[in-house]
Amino acid sequence: MIMLTEEQKLAILTTKDKNPKVSLNELVNAAYPTQLELDGRSKEGREVRAFLTEKNILARASHEYTKKEKLEFTDEQKEFITNNCKIMKAFELARVLFNNPKISNLHNETKAVQEFLKVLPVRETQGEIEDNEISNEFKPPKTLDRALARINKYVMDGFDKNNLKPLHKKCITAFINYMHTHRIAYQMGVYSDDRDKLLFESSFVRYTYDKPDLTQEEVDQYIVLCTDIVIGATIQRRIEMLQELLDESALDSEGRKISMSLVESISTGQTEYNQCVNRQQKLLSDLKVKRSDRLENQIKETASILNLVALWKDEENRNNMVRLAELRKGALKNEIVRLSSLDEIKCKILGISEDEILNG
Repeated sequence: MIMLTEEQKLAILTTKDKNPKVSLNELVNAAYPTQLELDGRSKEGREVRAFLTEKNILARASHEYTKKEKLEFTDEQKEFITNNCKIMKAFELARVLFNNPKISNLHNETKAVQEFLKVLPVRETQGEIEDNEISNEFKPPKTLDRALARINKYVMDGFDKNNLKPLHKKCITAFINYMHTHRIAYQMGVYSDDRDKLLFESSFVRYTYDKPDLTQEEVDQYIVLCTDIVIGATIQRRIEMLQELLDESALDSEGRKISMSLVESISTGQTEYNQCVNRQQKLLSDLKVKRSDRLENQIKETASILNLVALWKDEENRNNMVRLAELRKGALKNEIVRLSSLDEIKCKILGISEDEILNG
């Protein structure tokens, strides 16, 4: 039969004092910290239960539900949430506040942050707290309000919700269609770094939010452009890291050998960065030229249609004038016939025929 030592008994009592709601399994683990997979059904667990019964101590069974206490934030934590809720998601705020990088949107800490965000004034969040803000999954906006919030999140002088013109609504509707392109969701899923996701999304929003006439091919090209922007930022971070290593290597005993390798890596990185920037500029220039040419052709086509309408209106006016002239001529003929029946008038216009009067 297993007998608890005095040290094990003390460990059980100490653990129970620290947490009155501690479970039986946790007390077993406290008594046998070096043994794994022990619970209340094991021989060690039965010994712990016997000791607890002897001391009239109740331990919570592992299957019993315990209500989690509501988290309360300090004034500093509330200020941090208020100042950063526009640029950070709820689970990101919780990770910083509780210094735990493993916190997800399902943890109690994240839910506490979400509850606090709900009581913030609308002007503090500006409508940006939505489903995709508390989840790692990319969710494009489906409604006009959410699309408007997404645009104003990245564009300083975006659209005024209270003063939307028909052109603005047309732009937002087209933007919603752009954001539902499968390639965007795929590209967002590729990035593991939240900074890259934010940079990609912000770049795409700023380039496309005010262009309601993009073709699908142009949308794909803008996605490629934004991907290159993220690649350029990644290269920059790598160059900065290599530069820091180069500075540190100056104090190393083998610094010269290490420095040469770092200098070569930095040079290669700078070359890659320049090539990436050149690709961005060329692609952006091509997109601008294509759209400019398409808009110019549309203007020409519109002008041609207007000219045809104008010509048609001129032809209609000419026909109306001819019809009015015929009507006048008919009225004059009737008047001549009427006058020719009068003897006095016949004497005055003697020698003048009807055809001479009508046609001069």
